[in-house]
Amino acid sequence: MMGKTFISSGVIAAAALLAGCGAENASTDAAADGQPGAVSLKPVVTHEADPMAGRTLFVEKGCVICHSVNGVGGKAAPALDAQIGAPPVDPLEFAARMWRGAPAMIELQSIELGYTIYLTADDISNLAAFAADREAQKALTIDDLPETIRSGLLDERFWEMEDWDDYLRQGQEGDFPEQIEEPVEDND
Repeated sequence: MMGKTFISSGVIAAAALLAGCGAENASTDAAADGQPGAVSLKPVVTHEADPMAGRTLFVEKGCVICHSVNGVGGKAAPALDAQIGAPPVDPLEFAARMWRGAPAMIELQSIELGYTIYLTADDISNLAAFAADREAQKALTIDDLPETIRSGLLDERFWEMEDWDDYLRQGQEGDFPEQIEEPVEDND
């Protein structure tokens, strides 16, 4: 599975936009005609998704300080080991998961690095490809980490009360109001 994959994030975004807005029949022609409710779509954008470039970013950007793959890296945040039979790389979903964890990541980056990490769309696409590629992950060893990073790996979970394995599977932290079940009242 190693190699370059092309991701059409524009197609995914357009499908989500159309589904979310209930505008199945919207087109660029309708928007050009000024019809109410029409959605104008930009041309499709594709990003090269290179798992080996993602592996390099994972180390160089410092992701490995908190996250691990293949047993290499920190334990402060969820391990990003690729799962057997996982769906194809979806950089938009990967970015959405990062967004949900952003407050914790920003805090840890500020504490551990003294700054927050800047990522481009291509960086996120490459990191998503790395997170989904078992072969690229197997190639990462502790010897690939510079000494400054190796000595700074976080060996403790950031939040003791959080179950990071569930967080990784569900892609969210804590309970959201729409997910909290109301107690059932007994009217007997």
